[in-house]
Amino acid sequence: MNKILKVLVVLIAFAQAAGAFAQQPAGNLVVDLDSKTLSVQAKAEELFERGDYRRAHVIYLNDLAPIGDKYAQYMLGFMSLSGRGIEQDPVLASAWYRLAAERGVPQEFVATRDELLGQLDAVDRTRSDEIYLGLRRDYSDIAISMREAREAFESLSQVSTGTRLEGPSSAVTIVEPRAGSSLSGDMLIYRLQRRMQGHLDHITGVLGIDRINVEAVTAGGLSDLEEQVRDYNRQPGSR
Repeated sequence: MNKILKVLVVLIAFAQAAGAFAQQPAGNLVVDLDSKTLSVQAKAEELFERGDYRRAHVIYLNDLAPIGDKYAQYMLGFMSLSGRGIEQDPVLASAWYRLAAERGVPQEFVATRDELLGQLDAVDRTRSDEIYLGLRRDYSDIAISMREAREAFESLSQVSTGTRLEGPSSAVTIVEPRAGSSLSGDMLIYRLQRRMQGHLDHITGVLGIDRINVEAVTAGGLSDLEEQVRDYNRQPGSR
């Protein structure tokens, strides 16, 4: 198993690095691999490798799984299955494996998910379904995209009331709440709209509905979309 894990680390690191520099098709969520995220990933791996499973589990669960890190979600399944850093629970492990494999890649995730599900009896499969649906509400790609779209929408709404500073050229700049960096108002709006549009495209692609232009989004329309996402995540799905 350790050999398999090392191979998976390489596979996911490669896939995520590629995703950070390429536009993904509708249905895929791109994890923002900034320096902070990369540092957190490295810390979790370091803790796991030296046997500090409890602390590694905390990082995978609280810092990486919520941003759509599929390797972290896979590791939460592996640690539940093997009882490392958490009480051993194959059913919980199966639910995490199902979430980690929701994109259908890499094939190793799909194979691991299918193998474990095939070992569950009817009672455990029902419990796995229940846990999986709960995880989907918080950690699925579409749920994460919806949260990101909502955050960007609210930031756009607050730009006019953000902290304003006079730069050397007397041009008005605004402190971006998320990053804490100073940008021109137009550049901040552009960045927020671009981020929001990417997540809207992901959501509408998964739901199979018409594309939504970020400039046409209203508070009511966003709330309706959130309800569609909640309905989608309540569906058991094939896995």
